[in-house]
Amino acid sequence: MPLEAHDLSRLRSQMSRAEIVLFTGAGFSLDAKDFDGNQLPSGEGLRRELWDLCFGGSPFDPTASLADLYAAALRLRAADLQSLLQRRLTVDPESLPDYYRVYFGLPWLRCYTLNIDDLERAADNRFRLRRVPQTISATTAVVVEGISGLPPARILEVVHLNGFLSDPPESLTFSEGQYASRLASQEPWYARCVNDIVCRPVVFIGTPLNESLLWQHMELRRRREHRGRDLRPTSILVSPTLSLPRREVLRDSKIEWFEGTAETFANEVLRSVTADAARGFTYIDTYSEGRMVEVPPLVSELAAARPDATTEYLLGEEPQWSDILSGRAVPRSHDETLYNLAMDILDGRRSNSALAVTGTAGTGKSTGLMRLALRLSGAGIPVLWIDRYSVVRLARARDRIREMDGRLALAIDDADLYGWDLIRLLRDLVPRRNEFLIAMAIRSGKVDELASDLAASGDVPLCEHDVPPLTDEDVDALIATLDRHNRLGRLKGQTHAARRKAFREQAGRQMLVAMIQATSGENFEEKAQHELTQLNGNQRYLYSLACLTSSLRSYLTRDELVLACDDPADEALPALERLVARHLIVAEPPAYRYRARHRVIADLVVDKLQELRELKEVLIGLAWALAAKVDPSMDRRLRLRKLLAAVYNHEFLLRLIGVMDARALYSEIESVLQWDYHYWLQRGSLEVEAGDVRLAENFLNAAYSMAPEDYRVQTAYGYMLLRKAVESPGEIGAAKRVTKASQMLRDVIANWGAVSAYPFHVLGSQGLAWAHHGTGTREEKRALLTDLLDIVQQGLKLHPTDGGLGPLLAAIRKQYLMTAAVDVPADPPA
Repeated sequence: MPLEAHDLSRLRSQMSRAEIVLFTGAGFSLDAKDFDGNQLPSGEGLRRELWDLCFGGSPFDPTASLADLYAAALRLRAADLQSLLQRRLTVDPESLPDYYRVYFGLPWLRCYTLNIDDLERAADNRFRLRRVPQTISATTAVVVEGISGLPPARILEVVHLNGFLSDPPESLTFSEGQYASRLASQEPWYARCVNDIVCRPVVFIGTPLNESLLWQHMELRRRREHRGRDLRPTSILVSPTLSLPRREVLRDSKIEWFEGTAETFANEVLRSVTADAARGFTYIDTYSEGRMVEVPPLVSELAAARPDATTEYLLGEEPQWSDILSGRAVPRSHDETLYNLAMDILDGRRSNSALAVTGTAGTGKSTGLMRLALRLSGAGIPVLWIDRYSVVRLARARDRIREMDGRLALAIDDADLYGWDLIRLLRDLVPRRNEFLIAMAIRSGKVDELASDLAASGDVPLCEHDVPPLTDEDVDALIATLDRHNRLGRLKGQTHAARRKAFREQAGRQMLVAMIQATSGENFEEKAQHELTQLNGNQRYLYSLACLTSSLRSYLTRDELVLACDDPADEALPALERLVARHLIVAEPPAYRYRARHRVIADLVVDKLQELRELKEVLIGLAWALAAKVDPSMDRRLRLRKLLAAVYNHEFLLRLIGVMDARALYSEIESVLQWDYHYWLQRGSLEVEAGDVRLAENFLNAAYSMAPEDYRVQTAYGYMLLRKAVESPGEIGAAKRVTKASQMLRDVIANWGAVSAYPFHVLGSQGLAWAHHGTGTREEKRALLTDLLDIVQQGLKLHPTDGGLGPLLAAIRKQYLMTAAVDVPADPPA
């Protein structure tokens, strides 16, 4: 059947947003040739070649299956089998017809293939593609061809679901035994593929979609019953023929049939979407997580992107630029003071200072910073913007600022996220540049630490502006805005005096709390937690996922939410839509990043989940979804890697779910993260802190063998050695472990002590424990304690706001004084 007009229109729209997945089978490669000039074999052709390899001279048995023949070749002629596959499935680039340029030159979201040939590499060699194919083998769960130096926007993932040509023959999926082995477990790449199929539009080419392994994973996510309208996107299957029963089966999965070959589809359909493809590449460049290699955007650009966007800011959503522009975010009485402080810095009246906008959660810090940025921008001052959803490195922001002349401002929301990098940025830029402003929104609990670190160098004065409670003027303006937008809630029918009274009762609280409590009449914390407890099933789980991720200052995409959900996608997607419709979850177009409507609400929901002991399954689902999408070639600074690292951080897990449930989470994701040394580091650190030191040694040995140069690994390894010695001080080799660990930690302190206080904690606390329990003379203990005093004092000098080093220093000093006590001499002998 040809593609109808509405289907072509839909395809163009999807292509312009780069959201289509390409899925290829054996038929897609049939027009390619090997280096001997022979056409790549079809399934039937490969059966005959495997027969000749194993049973040459015997008549071909047409009943022999490809799976049986491959299993026989693997057992009888393994070396020859590998040579045959290499020779027959390596594509000669010069043999490729031009229509392959069309396929590999489009902005696909990613590509999955059932083939093991290297067609994508040959296409890149032949056509010099705009996006470089990155070959990934699903059977070995590793990137076959890692690409360094290119941003993700320049890379096309090509996932070989049945393995790749360079894999060992036994890891390729051909035989029944291999299929059975993979069917026995949830394959991460197959799970991710099926998740893409149910969440994204897909173009299937060269396959009738009868692969049992694929359908097994799809069945795990198929709907049990129809619940609401079907939200799955429609996909297209390109095939010369298709039986009526197969058409009906695929139509039930919202897959439409295009009658034709890969070549006819390229020529008749894909060549007509060139303009849409260009917009798709622009979309990838704009919204790819690889934008960290770019520069921070100007506020004027951000504000102009969606100036008329409607939000529910007045019901507690986090502010958007359109809220400031439209007046939904009312001007506050303190705005003028904040603006004057900023101008004092820019005009040199407060020379070489940084501006910190502080306050507790929900006071309006972000809104105030955004309004300041827009006002400065409107005054002709370029303002660069970074927030928690940005992936721009601060080092790149520093380079951009150095390239710009004249007056300039950099605004950073949630600035405490950047830690030591923020300190370096401030020290690098503020003292050396005039007419320059760095304005930061930062919570009150974090600003003292920042101020202390800056005071240690003395070259960056910090000017603090604390966002005050709502004034009477603020309350009147807020009431007028709520009334104008019909968001007064229970105050709608009351007099102005009653409305003012309701807000005055909340004016000492955060602005967010005041708005919600005054208009709803409910306690803010109780209302936020009630929104969770009134939900059930998919909605409750998806809402929990969004809140947990928002509390970590990140977001999830739709496919990530569905991948984290055990229930079928056909049930999860309507549940997600209902949560968005009820404004419990926010999804911002065009990128559609799902998150809770405000981080303060997200934190309260996470607290309730912890109280109800429901966090374990939410964390495991989130960890699995993220782990299934990362690979060794992915930059650790990208959102997925950073969020995954936060989710499986051992301290985070200990605080939220405890050691036993944390162990369950680590076990769940072990198979997909066995290549990640940071995973082994966190798993080992959990055992060092609160578990079995023998398990810790095994896990940290794995981490140390993979990344011996990482100071965090060195610190954890030294901690493990010290704890092992302290637990068994009389064991042979305990003293040697202490010596080795102490030297390792001293080296870490020498190189990284200014960055982290943790190695000071470890060496100080475990050294003190060794002084308590280890063997040795009083002089040896005093010498050890003297050394520890020096080390911890050094740590306090570098990290004066650290809350643990002071008490540790006092404990070491007390133990030192105890060793100085004079023993009562024994009675002299008679």
